[in-house]
Amino acid sequence: MSKIYEALEKAKQEKRAGERLDLVPVMDRVRKSPGGLVVLNDPYSHMAECFRFLRYKVIRPPSGVPPRTILVTSALMGEGKTFVACNLAVSISQSLEEQVLLIDADLRSPGVHEVFGLRAYREGLSTYLAGQLPLPEVLRKTEIPKLSILPAGNSTVIPAELLSSARMKGLIREVRDRYADRFVIIDTSPLELTSETAVLVHEVDAVILVVRHGQTPRDAVKSAVGKIQKKKLLGIVYNGYDEPLKGYGKYAGYYKGYGYGNREK
Repeated sequence: MSKIYEALEKAKQEKRAGERLDLVPVMDRVRKSPGGLVVLNDPYSHMAECFRFLRYKVIRPPSGVPPRTILVTSALMGEGKTFVACNLAVSISQSLEEQVLLIDADLRSPGVHEVFGLRAYREGLSTYLAGQLPLPEVLRKTEIPKLSILPAGNSTVIPAELLSSARMKGLIREVRDRYADRFVIIDTSPLELTSETAVLVHEVDAVILVVRHGQTPRDAVKSAVGKIQKKKLLGIVYNGYDEPLKGYGKYAGYYKGYGYGNREK
């Protein structure tokens, strides 16, 4: 009987160890990367509060029907789209009920793993779309409660073909419909530089466009907005603009420098 008991205990320990290994340990790495996830590293900052405000706009929209799949993009590179997508995903996961899946669909220049302080995964969205692995094997749970990540995976020479495929469309529908309390945040390549993002715009419920203050050309913004259906444009994040903080008096000094400009992607 003792041998049976020992075998059972060993099996339980191995199961628990396997469950622990399934979690991506991000917390320590995130704390060592202060410019990335401000909602975790500096939760009392004005910038973190801005993301909580954005979260409220997402999960409690005026229409009363929250969008479940949200594409975050920009007109050009260096606007801060990846930074916004990652912090919004974490902020939503901090709410009481909502689950979040963060998808890195920028196969040309993936950056979600960098914001979370993780290594670049060989398996991810690209390997799933290529039919090399099933979805459960490329999803990554994290130590952040209620947040999972689908990394980009290996870089590919055919990102437009993969992201425009029927398999990608089916993936968006599957992850949206499987859980009623799940929000799916998709970080994509810039609208004005690649063709695949314009295709994905038609497959999601809503789009957030990130614009960099003092950097994004007006014509590029107009062109990008023109590629998004009016009913799907959830809003524009004006990144790196701290002018309104001047009205906070003595608090402006504390908040100075906290803008969405810490990340370029």
